[in-house]
Amino acid sequence: MILAYFSCKEICVYRLILSSVLATFISFGLSGCKEDEKLVVATAAEFPPFEFKEGSEYKGVDMDISKEIAKRLGKELEIKDMEFDSVMSAVSSGNADFAASGLTINETRLKVADFTKPYYNANQVVVIKSENAELKAVKNNAEALIDAISKKNGIKIGVQTSTTGAFFAKGDKDWGFVGFPNAEVKSFVNGSLAISALVNGQVDLVILDEAPAKLISKANAGTEVLPITLTQEQYGVAVKKGNKELLDSINGALEAMEKDGTLESIMQKYFK
Repeated sequence: MILAYFSCKEICVYRLILSSVLATFISFGLSGCKEDEKLVVATAAEFPPFEFKEGSEYKGVDMDISKEIAKRLGKELEIKDMEFDSVMSAVSSGNADFAASGLTINETRLKVADFTKPYYNANQVVVIKSENAELKAVKNNAEALIDAISKKNGIKIGVQTSTTGAFFAKGDKDWGFVGFPNAEVKSFVNGSLAISALVNGQVDLVILDEAPAKLISKANAGTEVLPITLTQEQYGVAVKKGNKELLDSINGALEAMEKDGTLESIMQKYFK
């Protein structure tokens, strides 16, 4: 036998080396498999009813959609929770496979990521204190409401950082928003903090997506959402620019969910 030419000490060393090499290959292979079987979604879980946490569990429209997408693609879902202004960069940098976080599809975001077909129609609304008789008197007309806000010099507007509401209030050419140059716009990490600032008198009104605005306002006595929509938007799932294979796969899952009623069931679950 070949081993007869080596001492016991040498044989032990070779065995250790061989074991180490095998362990490395096995570990690499197993981790590779796990990575292949996993889909990572980036989200900011402080945006009910689209993403939020109950204890350690992630819930909401986007989270249920993400779980269903992963299931239909035969993958395990990993949720990465972060601040909203980091969500798009997580996708564009490859730190997440896709993003589902109440993301409005627009030209600015399409420069850094690709989007699926829309799955939800959204809009921006104004949240005020119930005692604000002046803005409550404005009838169902977005132009009249914008004009009323524009006439108040030094008005303080609360927004969630990097959201459509923030761009609407500050103004942005790429988004096509004029903004309120007369206003002081204060940014908050999430909508709940913005409306808390409204309650505490730090801001005079908040501009936020309608669905979360209604939920958060309901939880904060003395506030209400005006029945006027400022924008018309659509939410989509974002993937890294050029990742057509994943984009097509997620679009296929969304289309199947729409056809078999799963998408509608998810919406009804959170909007009933």
